[in-house]
Amino acid sequence: MFNKNNKSLFCRAWIKLISAYLISFVLSLVAGIFFIKCLNIAPETILEISTKRLSYVFPVFETGAALGIDRGILIFAWNTLGTLFTISFLYTAHLFNRQHMTLFPQYIRKAFCGQKRMKLFCYLPGCLSIEDESLRRLYVWLMIPWLGMILLGIESGLTVSTSTYLFGSYVIGFVSFIPHGIIEIPTISFAGAVTFAGHLLIKKKVRENRTEQFFTTLENYKEEVPLKKIILIVISCLLLAGLVEGHITQKILTTMMK
Repeated sequence: MFNKNNKSLFCRAWIKLISAYLISFVLSLVAGIFFIKCLNIAPETILEISTKRLSYVFPVFETGAALGIDRGILIFAWNTLGTLFTISFLYTAHLFNRQHMTLFPQYIRKAFCGQKRMKLFCYLPGCLSIEDESLRRLYVWLMIPWLGMILLGIESGLTVSTSTYLFGSYVIGFVSFIPHGIIEIPTISFAGAVTFAGHLLIKKKVRENRTEQFFTTLENYKEEVPLKKIILIVISCLLLAGLVEGHITQKILTTMMK
């Protein structure tokens, strides 16, 4: 179980992820309205951009629906896979350790520990302070939950910004997220906090210029993570969120549209 310091760190990571989503949501909502009203960009174009990532999932949902699988269960399965994948980032962090390059799986370790500079991510906060490229990659790797919440917030904000022009009301846009989002966003952030707390740990080491302690610090933290308990909480909450989105949210929207 978490000691007092790691528990506090985990809670701080959780709050930061939720805050990242809310801030990016508000900013993208305002930006979407500005694009439509001031720059005369078609709402349909903004909606297409904001749902582009989800468009790759639609065929899976259509296939599942054709097989008679409940929509709520499909949403639950998709979100669960995503959150478990996010948690796995902490447990694959050791692959960036250059001292273990000869261990299995060597091909993946070599790819992770490459020395080619990451041009796109090297200017993220703290990255330039890290001289070793593999450690810089690890630093960004553990930051991905935070970047993911920002992306999710941007997509949500842009989608809502188009609702008044496509459906005649911002309320419809907010209702399409709020019923299940109250459960879903904190749960996704809760899962992401497992990995992002690791990022906050090594971020402190970067400030102290002690990057050689990255892997020791992460291993000590990882041993204390109550993984089974966290996964049980995440799965239970995502199941509830999926059923709400698949049935309750959909019924509310159908009623409002009529």
